[in-house]
Amino acid sequence: MEIVNKMKTKTLFIVLLYIAVNVLLLNSCSGDKKKAIRTGDTLSQFSGIDLEGKTFSLDSHKGSPVIVRFFLTNCPYCIADTPTFNEFYDKYRQKGLKIVYINNNGANSEEVQSFANELNIRFPVIFDPQGKIAKQYNIKVQPLTLILSPEHKLLAALLGGVSEAELNELLDKYFKG
Repeated sequence: MEIVNKMKTKTLFIVLLYIAVNVLLLNSCSGDKKKAIRTGDTLSQFSGIDLEGKTFSLDSHKGSPVIVRFFLTNCPYCIADTPTFNEFYDKYRQKGLKIVYINNNGANSEEVQSFANELNIRFPVIFDPQGKIAKQYNIKVQPLTLILSPEHKLLAALLGGVSEAELNELLDKYFKG
């Protein structure tokens, strides 16, 4: 029994060492020196032109909670939860809520526009074909939803689908009163 435990411990150690070395190699060879954003960080300014030709600037919405959604046009999560974002926006936009969708994987702006039309998106949608905004925040995986406080501190980064309960839990306190 003792031999089996020693073998398990040694195997676990080797696996953990392998993972640690690979993480270090991936990080050091990627050439990407940008630091990942973390909960509590204040997001830096970005701006982009939405599908209606209007400029959306994060700085112009200081004092308002903001939801920034990096989405994919072929993503089942994005298709499924966009009605939740629409309803949440309709419920709280008069109290200052801002939402912006950002896409950098569409074939062209028409594909992104079609997505926005089909899902009746009622807030700004930015097509960023070079992915400048995602690169600015070191976003590697999508869909990703960034929930920002009125001071634009990162409250949460939600990967995949998002529920109304999650939005309420994170932002409800800003809409009371």
